[in-house]
Amino acid sequence: MTLTPQTRPISISELDTVRDIAMQVWPKSYRASIPPDQIDMLVSQAFDLDRLEDEIMNKGHVYFVMRVGRVDVGFCSAHLEGTRIWITKLCVLQDFRGFGLGKALIHAAQDYFSPAEDVVMCIHKDHDPAVNFCLRSGFKIAREIPSDLGDLTDYVMHKPLAHAQLYAA
Repeated sequence: MTLTPQTRPISISELDTVRDIAMQVWPKSYRASIPPDQIDMLVSQAFDLDRLEDEIMNKGHVYFVMRVGRVDVGFCSAHLEGTRIWITKLCVLQDFRGFGLGKALIHAAQDYFSPAEDVVMCIHKDHDPAVNFCLRSGFKIAREIPSDLGDLTDYVMHKPLAHAQLYAA
């Protein structure tokens, strides 16, 4: 039996799901690029429930959760600035990677905020798996910026949307 992934926007009352997934993903995903003594502090800061609620209530962020069967396996958050979609967080549990779920989460945000001209993500520059995922997904490195989380550097990854290119021609 094949299970079909389901993606849905969530409410504030479900933000603990986002935090739970992040607490599973971050320590494993970032151990090669962020010193271990900083990971717990950074994940606690980035996924503080009050901060996530503020992002929804005051900054226009929408959180999407991916469910496979009865298990929540990933999420992304996004918001719209003008005609640009900003993906601000993207996490998929390790055992569910490689099946296109990260791309499906990005597409959920694109569909939600359609029409938009492009999609942008900030990715920790030393997090090779995330950078490679973005490159394989059609993003290009636009520039480097200081990270919102500590003394780190991020890549701004940019991807024009196909329908925007059609209208520009």
